[in-house]
Amino acid sequence: MKKRISFRLFCTVVWRGICQAAGRIGRFFGYRDGSGFGKVVWRIFAGSAALVVLYIAVCLIYLFGRNVIYDRWIGPMTDTRYWEERHISNDIVYQWQYRHKARRLYNEATGEVLMRNIEWVAVSDDKDSLAVFAKGGKRGYLNRFTGEVVIPADKYTRAWVFSEGLAAVEKDGRLLFIDHSGNEVIDKGFGIYFNNPGYAFHNGYCILHEPVCGKVGLIDRAGSWALEPEYDNIFNSEGFWQVEKDGLEGLFTSDLDTMFAVSQKSINIYMDMIEVGYADHTSRLYDFDGNIIVDFRIDRVENLLYQTEDFRICPEGEDEGTVYDPGYAVADCMKYTVYEDGCTEYCGLMDRRGRRITPPDYISIEAIARDRYLCRPHGVILDDRGMRVD
Repeated sequence: MKKRISFRLFCTVVWRGICQAAGRIGRFFGYRDGSGFGKVVWRIFAGSAALVVLYIAVCLIYLFGRNVIYDRWIGPMTDTRYWEERHISNDIVYQWQYRHKARRLYNEATGEVLMRNIEWVAVSDDKDSLAVFAKGGKRGYLNRFTGEVVIPADKYTRAWVFSEGLAAVEKDGRLLFIDHSGNEVIDKGFGIYFNNPGYAFHNGYCILHEPVCGKVGLIDRAGSWALEPEYDNIFNSEGFWQVEKDGLEGLFTSDLDTMFAVSQKSINIYMDMIEVGYADHTSRLYDFDGNIIVDFRIDRVENLLYQTEDFRICPEGEDEGTVYDPGYAVADCMKYTVYEDGCTEYCGLMDRRGRRITPPDYISIEAIARDRYLCRPHGVILDDRGMRVD
């Protein structure tokens, strides 16, 4: 049966422990006064140390409770004065309370509540002056620098942020584009595609899905098709328009001039170059003007070793006689490796002058003689000219 410890006994044990710790510290520094006065001094010192430790502990507990527990969990759930917030400009703030489900637009400079019961606010990536907001199940636009409502939330069921001066909205099931005054500038009978994350213009063009077949194209600022909706996917990368169709890729410039026809196996755009992969596992590097930088990209080159049939004479005291002791020698050709899509490895043969003997058609190459190479997965043997050996 466990014995219950009273609070008084607990405090007594802690006090004596502090006194003993203080005594050990004093003896460490050479103080050994065992008189009654000395004991009183030590008790005063131990009491002071205990108070300091208690004060520090209370401060730490208070700070943790105030700045972590209350601010993160208790405050947002209980305090009606507590608001989470997100700035949409220097002075205009969107605020919300989790528990009370309150939402509002607030001006920090004037302390004025500009709008209540606002559901959400979204600002465009190009920092347009107008931000889209939702209220009462409808969408509208407000000036994110002043908080003033520019286009009321009374007629659009869905709306997207402004990009290059235009914004997409849904009205009566139709997809329209409006300007900053709310004027409908594009109304071509487009429908809303269920899986389109957003309608944004880049360099004068906007990606649009054809709602029936789901194919993708580009429209210009007049609402005309600049690229017909015949592609599986389109995305903008480094100012270029990259398209995908039937498992192949192509690339257009920002002005929709064809840089690479839709016949490439892969296209990767980096900060200062474009890598184009072809069906034969080869790839080239181009600059942004379409000029070739590297005609044949290789990731790795290595020597091929083959096993020789050497013999040696064992001296007396060992296994005396001639024994088989195989060694390794360097083959005439080297193996080069390319990585398709950064992961799948293909390799081919190359001579000592860097001339490619075979395309990268194989997953592995092994030297079996000075001028013989076993190539898989086909299982063929090639000589140092790339010719098949039966």
